[in-house]
Amino acid sequence: MRTTIVILIGVVLAVAFDAVTTVLNRRAGRSVDSTRGFLWTWLAFTLADFGIGVAAGHGAVVELAIHALVFSVPAAAALVLARRRQLQGGKS
Repeated sequence: MRTTIVILIGVVLAVAFDAVTTVLNRRAGRSVDSTRGFLWTWLAFTLADFGIGVAAGHGAVVELAIHALVFSVPAAAALVLARRRQLQGGKS
């Protein structure tokens, strides 16, 4: 259950980063890419959470498998949102 909640938090953060980027791009009239910022932020969170899990006595292999999923699902969502934003920007 905790893994699902963390993945959902990551997806919500990816959407929030995308929404802020959309607003900034409209206001400033320039192109801001938040995908990289989100990916680095989410990677740092995932690595910290991995370290906490291993320090708590969970096996590193199990934690690695779980955190690969925890990182990859929100990262994929962020990349899909960035691609969608890029395609919509090309139409206007």
